Amino acid sequence: MERKLKSPVLPEIPSKRYFAIGEVSELCLVKAHVLRYWEQEFDQLKDIKRRGNRRYYQLPEVLLIRKIRELLHDEGFTIQGAKQRLKDKNFVKEVKQAEPPREFQVTKQGQVELPLENLNQSNSLAGLNIKSIKDELLSIIELLKK
Repeated sequence: MERKLKSPVLPEIPSKRYFAIGEVSELCLVKAHVLRYWEQEFDQLKDIKRRGNRRYYQLPEVLLIRKIRELLHDEGFTIQGAKQRLKDKNFVKEVKQAEPPREFQVTKQGQVELPLENLNQSNSLAGLNIKSIKDELLSIIELLKK
């Protein structure tokens, strides 16, 4: 009963350790309320980090959510069918072994870490972008004052 529908291209996953629910929503093309519902339906999504009463996901959860989305939206599975598919040990092993983006490193404990060189580089690049944006906005304000 599997049917393969045309799947939209999902955005690239950025090099981060934690993702807020809104970010995961955008990365997986699934609304936040659907993610909260899936947390109730899929036992594999129970281990969600919560800080300050906010939902945070790590890379393995984001990859799992993308796989659930693929099963439900692209392959036409029902919630029950997707649950059964996720109970298949080989399928779960496939999802867990899915290669993370190259910027990530996975430790022996399963933690996802970003190499320090990339972190420092991305922070400096982000700073340059913010500074150039700020300069641009200030020049626009000066033009508008005239």
